[in-house]
Amino acid sequence: MADLISRLDELDKKLIVLLQENFPLVLRPFQKLGKELGLAEEEVISRIKRLKSGGFIKRIGPIHNPEAIGFKRTLAGMSVPEDKLKKVVKIINSFKEVTHNYLRKDNTFNLWFTLICPTQRRINEIIRTIKIKTAIKDIMNLPTIKMIKIKTIFKPH
Repeated sequence: MADLISRLDELDKKLIVLLQENFPLVLRPFQKLGKELGLAEEEVISRIKRLKSGGFIKRIGPIHNPEAIGFKRTLAGMSVPEDKLKKVVKIINSFKEVTHNYLRKDNTFNLWFTLICPTQRRINEIIRTIKIKTAIKDIMNLPTIKMIKIKTIFKPH
């Protein structure tokens, strides 16, 4: 990770922080960010594309509160054999309701993913489909009881 961060210049680092903390809600947000950074709008867009292709930025978009609009959320864990990981991840990622998935080593449940769905029924359907398509029957389903969110800002050093 330190090697990746060393590839960022100071403007990249400032841009990453601005994108997280102070994204302007105006007609031309990249132009406004450029003014703050002393860059042209096109340069800001170019930097963002480079940072995204380099894996520094995953996405730029709003984050909504699923519970406030009646959606349901769950964290699910699976025990997936190493030789089946790619196939299982591809199946999980095929659902637009999957917001995250990640691998955990040294744990019985080594593959985890989160779902945000309009109904509990949809969550159940997705988990059932994943079980069928992967032939892995044991999926730990941990529905959200209460969301406790902290603000996390990633500041490259």
